Amino acid sequence: MNLYEIAKACNGRLVGDGNIEVAQYSNDTRTLQAGALYIPIVGEVFDGHAFISKAFESGAVATLSSKEDTYEGACIYVKDTLQAFQDIAHYTAQKAGVPIVGITGSVGKTSTRDMVGAVVSSHFNTLKTEGNFNNHIGVPITIMRYQNEEAMVLEMGMNHLREIAKLVEIARPHIGVITNVGTAHIGLLGSRENILKAKLEMAEYFDETNTLIINNDNDLLHQFYLNNDVNYQIKTFGIQNDSDVQATNVVLLESKSTFEYKGMTYEVNVPGEHFVLNALAAISVGECLNIPYEKMKEAIASFELTKNRMDFVELKEGISVIDGTYNANLDSMLSSLAVLGRYERRKIAVLADMLELGEYSEELHIKTGKAVDENKIDVLICVGNESKHTIKGAINTVNKHWFKTNDEAYAYLASILEPKDIVLVKGSNSMRLKEIINQLKENF
Repeated sequence: MNLYEIAKACNGRLVGDGNIEVAQYSNDTRTLQAGALYIPIVGEVFDGHAFISKAFESGAVATLSSKEDTYEGACIYVKDTLQAFQDIAHYTAQKAGVPIVGITGSVGKTSTRDMVGAVVSSHFNTLKTEGNFNNHIGVPITIMRYQNEEAMVLEMGMNHLREIAKLVEIARPHIGVITNVGTAHIGLLGSRENILKAKLEMAEYFDETNTLIINNDNDLLHQFYLNNDVNYQIKTFGIQNDSDVQATNVVLLESKSTFEYKGMTYEVNVPGEHFVLNALAAISVGECLNIPYEKMKEAIASFELTKNRMDFVELKEGISVIDGTYNANLDSMLSSLAVLGRYERRKIAVLADMLELGEYSEELHIKTGKAVDENKIDVLICVGNESKHTIKGAINTVNKHWFKTNDEAYAYLASILEPKDIVLVKGSNSMRLKEIINQLKENF
């Protein structure tokens, strides 16, 4: 787009040559490339306006600005640079006119995004969310990477009510996917019912032409499906409950899973029932977009999971590590422990605190401990204040230990590791369990 069109899209006042073409958009001068429009975001710590001169030095052809100042290049003056960026992203998405898939959920957003992205990419040139660009800045950044792709797959995250609504206002997805409604951020939202309400904001602008795809095995989403009175289409997927896209003959193995749907056998190259559900969500999207089943089958068999989401690390003497250090909530803890429980060798769980649970923290950590029992984990190692409740919940696990620090937890783990052990390391990202993963890689 040229600057005339961009200024119109964000209701800005252009000073400079409106015929200048913008090759890309950037809110970070460290990665800005020549030909970019610079977006100076006002943050809690830094004000991007302070780096406008640096942006022009780095090759920016223009900048947005909410400050009445003069610059050495073209400028579009706006009231709020973040809102202007979101307006430009909205205009870009609408102008593109391609199918847009929005994905949200308490857990599994990224892995579902990866799976859906693989399926959609098997038939369309697809723009996909990368990394954790799933908020009010990340979604516009993803959309503004658009280069005439034929579809978009956008991950959408939230911590509070009305945040998903803002993201769908920007992107206006044609298809929405809700992976589940769990307990992530329950300390901020107050109840699972409020989390459901937040996730359903995905359908804020839906009508009869839109489809909301939901996990029919999730209790709250299942109840919503049974009692809904909406003006858009609902498509369900699941294993346990009768669904539009339902897996049969599910086989869960240590390193992969298989299932059947419409007479075809699908293979998922990572273990765990939750990844089968992700595959069903991807097939649901594929059906909406008329993607051939054979292409979907091949894409699911070969898809790659974003790093740190259940990475498998092989160490010496047959020791295996499941790296779940990116983040944790009750749902992801339960699914990870279920995967660990399927191994027929000595199983060790290194679990840290799950955060943002508020008054529910003790209850949910106790439930995690009960899951340790249910999956017959041999050794439980916990670190962090809240994980004391995990120890408390693991009543039947005899070999359990609690430590104050990651270093203490690692020292004990290293002292007991034996050949062929399988170790799950999981906790909220700020618990920094990656330290333990790195020490294991270095020493084993």
